[in-house]
Amino acid sequence: MFDPQPTNPTARRLTCLFDYKWQTIERPESGGDWKTNKYPMRPRSLWTRWQDAATIIGVRFGTQTRYAMVDIDIGSDYHNADGLRTIQDALEMIGLVRSVLVRSSWSGGWHLYFPLPELVSSFSLACSLKHTLEAQGIAVKAGQCELFPNIKPYGKPWEVTEYNGHRLPLQPGSGSCLLDHNQNPTAGDLERFFWQWDFASKAQDMELLGPALEQGRELQRKRKRERPGKVGQWLADLRVELETGWTGAGQTNALLRAIATHGRVFEGLADDELAIYIEQMAYSRPGYHEHCNHQPQIPKKSKAWARWATRFYWPMGTPPKREVSTVSINDERRHDARQRIQWAVSQLAKAGQLKDTVSHRLAQLCQLAKTSAQTLYKNLDLWHPDQWCVIPQPEPVSPTKEACKETTSDPPKPLPDGPLHTLPPLLRCRPVTPLPKNLHPRGGEGVLGGERGFPQAEGRY
Repeated sequence: MFDPQPTNPTARRLTCLFDYKWQTIERPESGGDWKTNKYPMRPRSLWTRWQDAATIIGVRFGTQTRYAMVDIDIGSDYHNADGLRTIQDALEMIGLVRSVLVRSSWSGGWHLYFPLPELVSSFSLACSLKHTLEAQGIAVKAGQCELFPNIKPYGKPWEVTEYNGHRLPLQPGSGSCLLDHNQNPTAGDLERFFWQWDFASKAQDMELLGPALEQGRELQRKRKRERPGKVGQWLADLRVELETGWTGAGQTNALLRAIATHGRVFEGLADDELAIYIEQMAYSRPGYHEHCNHQPQIPKKSKAWARWATRFYWPMGTPPKREVSTVSINDERRHDARQRIQWAVSQLAKAGQLKDTVSHRLAQLCQLAKTSAQTLYKNLDLWHPDQWCVIPQPEPVSPTKEACKETTSDPPKPLPDGPLHTLPPLLRCRPVTPLPKNLHPRGGEGVLGGERGFPQAEGRY
């Protein structure tokens, strides 16, 4: 069933060419926002609206089309003879060798039409146009070089997505007119427009355009598959953090965390190597000297963040090495501080040097446990005279099984100053111990655990 057509032959030609009646757009000629019509625009109604100088009317594309159009705004880099020729030369490579140039409105923008002698897939044509122009370095975007039909997004199964709409050519009162080969306005009505249209459509090289449509769609399909997912977005976000650096105070821990994550996941580093990477990256980030208020603590903080990243992340492309845990770096620091306080109290108690007053004991522990008074007051149960008592050690006797069961274990030893090595699967640090030369996998002097057990991650930059 066909919709009734206008009686005027030129009007029928217009409505048959721009025949997609759904989701048409319009706005007052005096200005304002475009609005979308929710009802279908029948051919006779479209012709009536086109003749109305007070309303600007526009249409969209269906699944197939007989033309393509390039919109070049007045402020575009291509709104000149050289820019226009660049676009025309690029599209000539895929068989679009003739065009019709129209001034779109009083603003002076250009609409470059490429008529076709037969129907083609709108989506395939959109893909070919976009990838062809981008391959020639042309910026395909609104305000510069906008394409119709465009590559519309995929909708959900129950949704219908539409191509972008554009205004109709040569509408009375809109400022639209034909342009000559020097981009100057020239006289001509719809009949002249369609005469140029027919001439251009017959000149198109469909033998070139046919394969180009298939190639454009296939290229779009490949790019869609190669579009970065969550991991790619994660890497991009980390790179933004690293490239931006410090922009103000209070950003040190956040930036060190981002550096540690990047070094661990995407550079495959761990432990001491990761700590060095974090420290060196921090020194070289923009704004470090101006905004970082923790410059003396960077080496210490780098080691702490390296231990955290080594425990909770693994290099990209390797099997997960972390067990499910909710322990954070703050928990690790808290546990480490309590161990140091316990060890310091035990050493002073054994030597009989533990002071009785709170102030003197506080001063002792701050120095020996290398911690702050604030941390000590958070752990009063470990040292405060009112909440702590010394467990007397049994006097030496001949070793018996019962005595061995009752004696307490030795107090925790201080953390070693040398390098640490992470032992899987518990991911706990142990001091590095030299291996005998004859046991080292390469025949030389080595350390416990050998080299890093994780392969280098791909994607270094």
